[in-house]
Amino acid sequence: MQEHVAAYAAHDAIPLAIAGQWPRELRGYAERNGITYPLLVDKERRVIKNYGVYHWLSLEAYNIARPAAFIIDKRGIIRYMYIGSHQFDLAKQTEILECLRPIDEEAS
Repeated sequence: MQEHVAAYAAHDAIPLAIAGQWPRELRGYAERNGITYPLLVDKERRVIKNYGVYHWLSLEAYNIARPAAFIIDKRGIIRYMYIGSHQFDLAKQTEILECLRPIDEEAS
């Protein structure tokens, strides 16, 4: 996502990530990877559970979130949703950016 931050800004969109980790771990990850977009901590996993991406147990890990991407418009309506089937099943950033185009056109 980091490499597409400028493309999100061109669509007047703000990427952010929510992680069910401790703040110290997330801060270290952000620093090591040069993350500039907001990283939100959900250590009690409330948001992760509410969005239906919480995964208690798999062969890969336990008590985690499946990789997921949501586009939520300014009215709070989910316009795009992708929930991965495993930890390496990520939404394609080009697909996400393409889904922002119709929202831009509606706002014009």
